[in-house]
Amino acid sequence: MKKFGASMSLVRLGNSSSRQAVGGPESLRELLLACHARIRRFARLAFTLGAQRTTPAAEVEEVATQCLRYFSEALPLHVRDEEDSIAPRMAGHSAALDATLGRMRAEHFTHEVRLHAVADALRAVLERPNDAVLHRQLAREAATLETDLEEHLRFEEFELFPFLDEALPAETQQVIIQELRARRRTPA
Repeated sequence: MKKFGASMSLVRLGNSSSRQAVGGPESLRELLLACHARIRRFARLAFTLGAQRTTPAAEVEEVATQCLRYFSEALPLHVRDEEDSIAPRMAGHSAALDATLGRMRAEHFTHEVRLHAVADALRAVLERPNDAVLHRQLAREAATLETDLEEHLRFEEFELFPFLDEALPAETQQVIIQELRARRRTPA
């Protein structure tokens, strides 16, 4: 693979959008799944950036900046969506759902350490974009994060999301959607 082609695919991957053609996802489940797709994309992008050794410095900086912004700004918003808007409204529905919500919160807490490690590795790559040792460190940290996040996302998709319609009436889901969108319009 050519250097230029490989690096350009990294930039495109970081810039690609998972929004649907007109207006984006409409249901709460679709919004959450779109967020999960972005989480997966940026975790993979951080790993790929770390694993590649031939990407030009300017593109390394661009992609590292995109990943750093995502992990420090956008992903925390998704966590707030789940913890501040969804979990409180689902709590008390059933013992099984409460246990699922407890696991979700615990995993969110443990991911913070991994996210900080990846953010630190991205900052180091930003400072020295041609340093192979720093790229390997980023690849290691991102691989661990990607594995942890994939397990967590699958857990939510198969253990939490099926309860959305049962525990949250349509009107409540619309209020949550408004909160999610408002959270993204206002500075954190």
